Amino acid sequence: MADYSKVDPGMVQFLNMFYAAEQVGFEAVGLENSRAMLDAFPDMVDLPAVDVGEVRDLEITGGAGAIKARLYIPKGVEANSPAMVFYHGGGWVMGGLDSHDRPCRRICETANIPVLAVDYRLAPEHVFPAAIDDAKAAFHWLCDHADELGVDKTRIAVGGDSAGGNITASIALSLRGDPLGEPALQLLIYPALQPFGRAQSHDQFGDGYALDEADMKFFITSYAGKDAFTSEDPRLWPLLAEDHKGAAPAYIITAGHDALQDDGFDYALALGASGVASTHKHYPAMTHGFCSMTALSPDACQALEDAARYIGAALRS
Repeated sequence: MADYSKVDPGMVQFLNMFYAAEQVGFEAVGLENSRAMLDAFPDMVDLPAVDVGEVRDLEITGGAGAIKARLYIPKGVEANSPAMVFYHGGGWVMGGLDSHDRPCRRICETANIPVLAVDYRLAPEHVFPAAIDDAKAAFHWLCDHADELGVDKTRIAVGGDSAGGNITASIALSLRGDPLGEPALQLLIYPALQPFGRAQSHDQFGDGYALDEADMKFFITSYAGKDAFTSEDPRLWPLLAEDHKGAAPAYIITAGHDALQDDGFDYALALGASGVASTHKHYPAMTHGFCSMTALSPDACQALEDAARYIGAALRS
């Protein structure tokens, strides 16, 4: 039985709404309906979109052809500015430019940096490593077009939430020392970083906190098949990399009532053991997805803005 006594009141409001639905669970709802629900989610739980200087819808080079992207440019952007490439969450099977438009705008405005949001290919239509290939290609695309966009290619961060955090950590490892460009920083928002079922939090919070065990198994199987739960491939599970030396410094956000919280805790330890600096911010009263629920809790908004301010300052230091 889930215990909400120490959960943020706004998150409790969300959890009660989530479990009051006629059908509960993303597999039960169905993929098409789940995708529509996530796109509608911001209007229900996120603050109105903040204004930025300019928003451009683009077509960029992906891992196997053109993909969509959206570039957010802050008002009064500086010349040769730092920037971020952002990869949305959604269990690798849903989400896109619209579902994460508001967090990207908030990061852009608060950090005062351009943000490139990437519409990477989704599973099950495109299975692992399609999302990883698109993520790397998008990062290289921004490096290649840095001069014309007024961006400093040596100061580009990567970031994402949940499945997007998994993608972020994966490419931050695989781009180490890449002559085409490598990330200067990585933002990991409640990321999935190891096979589900291996950590205590997977069991402790895997039922009743809106990211249930059945959902995780549906997401992971859709993305990488049944073998994903025993896979040691660090592209899929970055925590399992032999070492993390040379990876970009990290800012990691975890939630206290989230099945994935141990992934973030363990990753901070793994990075530290390899000599990689990390800043870990833990929010005990929050649940998975809270940075996209800023209308329900001022603490959720504060957490995202604090991360954005850190990213902006760190990229300029």
